Amino acid sequence: MLVSSIARFEAINTMNNAAFQSMQAANNMLSAVSQAHTFGGEHDLNMLHKLDQKYSLDLASNSLLYKIAYLQEKMFAKMQAQELERNKIDYKA
Repeated sequence: MLVSSIARFEAINTMNNAAFQSMQAANNMLSAVSQAHTFGGEHDLNMLHKLDQKYSLDLASNSLLYKIAYLQEKMFAKMQAQELERNKIDYKA
């Protein structure tokens, strides 16, 4: 039971870290775009394209990591419930 609890906490921690990293990537992208004065020509559009590629990959990988950690947490919660049911002490005696 302790192992499944620790695994659940690790999965939740991973979910929180992935969500925070996604927020940071989105914030960095908005900051870079707002400071770049990007609406002036061909060079600016190329720079926008590079920013989009870089941060899109970050956001996609963080989203995938979040979803994997969410499914891990659900699996460990189910495992913990099964362990509790299996190791239940009968107090009726």
